Amino acid sequence: MVDTYQVMLGAIAVAIMVLVPIGAVLLYDLLAGRWDAQLTRWRERRSDTVAHRRAVKMLRQQHGRPLEQLVADLRRLRSAVSSDANRSAAHQIGNRMAYDQLLQQTCGMLEIEHELSDECTGLDRDIERFRIEAELERAGVMVTDRRFGQAA
Repeated sequence: MVDTYQVMLGAIAVAIMVLVPIGAVLLYDLLAGRWDAQLTRWRERRSDTVAHRRAVKMLRQQHGRPLEQLVADLRRLRSAVSSDANRSAAHQIGNRMAYDQLLQQTCGMLEIEHELSDECTGLDRDIERFRIEAELERAGVMVTDRRFGQAA
């Protein structure tokens, strides 16, 4: 007959004999800096995962129109603004105002600073539009049509 008390003591003795040396080696490696690269990679992966989860959560709580729809409207209105020279002045002003409103909405979504206020007019407004388009392209929003090297 096997005594359970002796079996438990034997298991504890084996665990101590095996786990204490392994633990000592692991602790020595940690203190010697042999795991620094692995710990750094693990922290980076963890921070990337946290950032990804936060981005997904923000997408689920998104309000308003999607960015893709705004960008499609920006492209459409940009081509309308560039080709409406033969239209009436009211039509041209309407297209530019709609384009400016879309630029402001897109800048708001992407947290890009802009100066498209009512005070900004004429050449200053055109320069600001150009600057905002460059900032949007830098942020990854393709406003221009790059297929033929021309603006859409």
